[in-house]
Amino acid sequence: MKIVFFTQSNWCIPTIQHFKNIHEVVGVVSRTNQPNSNDFLLEYLKGENIPVFNWESSALETLLSKLLELQVDLGICFGFSYKIPASVFETIKEGVYNVHFGKLPEFAGPDPLFWAIKKEEKVVTISVHKINEKWDSGDLLIEFPIPVFPGEPYGLLASRLSVAFPEKLESYISDQIQFDRKSIEENLTPLSKPSEEVLTINWKKQRADEVEALVNASNPSYGGAITTFRGNLVKILEVSPADVNITGIFAPGSVVYADPNYGIFVLCADMKYLRINILQLEGTIISGQKLAAMGVNSYEKFGF
Repeated sequence: MKIVFFTQSNWCIPTIQHFKNIHEVVGVVSRTNQPNSNDFLLEYLKGENIPVFNWESSALETLLSKLLELQVDLGICFGFSYKIPASVFETIKEGVYNVHFGKLPEFAGPDPLFWAIKKEEKVVTISVHKINEKWDSGDLLIEFPIPVFPGEPYGLLASRLSVAFPEKLESYISDQIQFDRKSIEENLTPLSKPSEEVLTINWKKQRADEVEALVNASNPSYGGAITTFRGNLVKILEVSPADVNITGIFAPGSVVYADPNYGIFVLCADMKYLRINILQLEGTIISGQKLAAMGVNSYEKFGF
């Protein structure tokens, strides 16, 4: 079977490698021009001698000609942010299968994994569907759940999902397992990419679990959850729940304890505590312990 991939994402690499060992991967459609190219992905493809076809709306005729010349049997879309028109997917014998890290249509949109983590979902459903002219709709081919580990950040979860599913997709394609297809209705209110407001911690309202979920959902794709400290913008990359035996009256967002050995502990809206493990400020990524060693004191506050 001749397969072409549509991707801009490193998370597609395990799937490309898996199918390269079984089928004929005749090319990858991606952006080869800055600023939307992925240099790491392009270098990997070069090392594997897999042709790369540049995606550009002004050059669709060239791509169509190439797909026809190669007589492609199947397209697999995975981490590709551009809408594939009917003129392209109808050129491919079996059409294009899209891999979506979220249950459809509930988690339709460009970044379902962010929202699944932020909403504290215990399971992420990988959906594979045959695309049509609408976003995140068409025939559902496969869906299967993957549990989310407690405290798992976006990057680790995405990497784990990208390794977990290629065999499932291969089973479907090879007809080793039969699935009943069902149609996915278009979600007219899909989940958008998170705004700066969504990425910002609200210490006065958010529970400790909510803050931790936001931090995990923001790492690494959005550089961490946004807050301020001493008037400067700070992004928090990692936190962990903590039990703190402390006396005093503190407002949410307050540092209740800071120590160079143990780090910085902050009170949340539900009167529970988080230890701040890793932060980014002024272009530097540092640990909570390092920040505490720089002279952070109790009663100082995070937040706007």
